[in-house]
Amino acid sequence: MEIKTSLPDNYHEESNPNLGYYPEPGWEWQKPEPKTYLVEQDLAKYARGWILNLVELVHWLPFVPAFILSFLIFQHSSALKAILGTDIQVFLLAIAPIIQTFGGLTGIMMHEYEGWQVVHFKNPLDSDFDIKDFNNEWLREVAYKLLFVLQGAGLLAFSLGVFGINKITLTFAIVSGIVAFIGPQNPKATIYPIDNQPVFPLAVSILVVFIVNAIVNFVAYFHLFTPALAAANLPVVLAGLAPTLLMLGGVVEGILAESTFNQWWHFTAVIFLNLGIIVQIYFFQLLW
Repeated sequence: MEIKTSLPDNYHEESNPNLGYYPEPGWEWQKPEPKTYLVEQDLAKYARGWILNLVELVHWLPFVPAFILSFLIFQHSSALKAILGTDIQVFLLAIAPIIQTFGGLTGIMMHEYEGWQVVHFKNPLDSDFDIKDFNNEWLREVAYKLLFVLQGAGLLAFSLGVFGINKITLTFAIVSGIVAFIGPQNPKATIYPIDNQPVFPLAVSILVVFIVNAIVNFVAYFHLFTPALAAANLPVVLAGLAPTLLMLGGVVEGILAESTFNQWWHFTAVIFLNLGIIVQIYFFQLLW
């Protein structure tokens, strides 16, 4: 049986599906022109090529300290096992930074699609949409969902590594996973600071799971690092520095960068994320 297909009316035969949004020939440092919205709002000065390249660079940088931290945990697994108690706990600590960093790939994918510009978002499912004018709201919602699910998994891995696997922690992990995966996608935890621009379009169910895991993770940091900080005559309050820096990075990117469309806030957000991992490297070395 022959299956007949027809092309949409707005299809152009001369169009090349292999050519993307980026200018030819497509060197990594070549960024698209500022989107129409930025030009109209006098914000194009924040989307110059060199600024966007810096933003892209700091988004990729967390992979370096994350792998260093994971290797250091692996290298000193015997010392950590003596502190924690089991090999599986050491393993969970080792993979926690890797899970969180690779979770960031969902955001990198979104930014790559958008030409690394933070702009006013429109939903292509219910509006006339052109990538050269706006950012894709539906793409952002999908990226946020996967990002926070994986970030939450990284937080959970760290907490399980510190507290171990028992009936309470295992039940907590299972419930967290179930709610995050099968929870409804609406309503979203959006706020409207500027021109009804939806910021932070994350499902409330996923946000609740993430917040609860972040609190448990914060306690886990103090449980793990307080004795080492006290032995080094350092303030024990510093145990909360790394998760605080990571949280600040998320808040700055998810709220300030996506409401002001200033790419420097975008840059600053990921600097906080990098610093959070670097602080972990320093504090973990106090444990051996």
